[in-house]
Amino acid sequence: MNSPFVLLRHLLFGCSVLSFLPIASATSRADPTADLPPPPANAGRHTFMRGVNIDNWLSQNEGKMTYAAPWFTEEDVAWIAAHGFDHLRFPIDSRIWLKADGTLDEAKVAPFDRALAWVRQHGLGAILDVHFIDGADFNSGAASDARVFTDPALMDKAASLWRTLATRYAHEGDYLRFELLNEPKADKNSQLNVFNLRMLSAIRESNPTRMVYFPCNKWNTIPNVVDLELPAHDPNVAVTVHFYEPLIFTHQKAPWAFPAGDKMPAVPFPGQVPDLTGMIPAGQTIPATLSAAQDVDPMFERLADWVRTKAVGREILLGEFGVFHKADPQSTINWTRAVRHACERHGFGWTVWGYQSVFPVRLKDGSPAPMLEGLMHD
Repeated sequence: MNSPFVLLRHLLFGCSVLSFLPIASATSRADPTADLPPPPANAGRHTFMRGVNIDNWLSQNEGKMTYAAPWFTEEDVAWIAAHGFDHLRFPIDSRIWLKADGTLDEAKVAPFDRALAWVRQHGLGAILDVHFIDGADFNSGAASDARVFTDPALMDKAASLWRTLATRYAHEGDYLRFELLNEPKADKNSQLNVFNLRMLSAIRESNPTRMVYFPCNKWNTIPNVVDLELPAHDPNVAVTVHFYEPLIFTHQKAPWAFPAGDKMPAVPFPGQVPDLTGMIPAGQTIPATLSAAQDVDPMFERLADWVRTKAVGREILLGEFGVFHKADPQSTINWTRAVRHACERHGFGWTVWGYQSVFPVRLKDGSPAPMLEGLMHD
């Protein structure tokens, strides 16, 4: 999340536009029971309803954001637990974890293993999120890589990665869950279904009941969930989506999203949108006003409609959402609270992006950031 390319993708082809794009028809199934609700999931005692992403720690380590830097310690996990969160999502760059011979680099994996010990000690859940794999990232334009969905050798390599990870962590309890891939962007939604099922098969060889999150296509955007295929007889598969709409609010003044940066006028939520002429790409529609009823609730109702017909009994996780730190504090609280309310209304879990990044729930001095207020208080 939050690379310049990803945000340019949002600006040029924002989620509000994706909502109205035609989506490929789902592949028909021969199994007559395929659309029946699965049996109850073996979810275990850990809940995954209120989480936080530990961003820029084991992935996206550009510039001064050193891999596994000592800014994240057990004290952070204790703080997270004390402030009402029940799980942590760890985005990892598997390209860093793998050595040339395909085996795991123990030195690179060790920080995650230490973090798991802290998570266990504080009674929390953890999600191992493969943020990057060889042949797949979430960039747009010339930097985009989606070869894994069409290259059999890269698909095999990805399956081998998940087989290795699953075997390594097979002994861990149900507090640990797997997320197959962050924000995939296959050319066709049906290609992601092939990928998801192939990775799940590799995991199930050693982890027959561990909860696994399936992403939906095109950067985990909610409109693409309609083509997501779920295994009818495996109840321990959940669904994850992301939500950052409207981008002119959540990413306002972020220089990689809006080159005007601090010259961009403040965009309130809810409220009237100021004059943004010349500050967004030509052709992008600017609404006159922003509100939860217009910009948040309809998308989550759309997701809930799909769940009621195609994913009854499945866990749904909003795996990423958040606000750039330069939005005004009260508007940040308002938007975050609106998204939380939408999730709670439909029984969805959530994992905010991020922890102490430029989308913070905790400031660098250790104090709570405005998003935390919107997440935990009405």
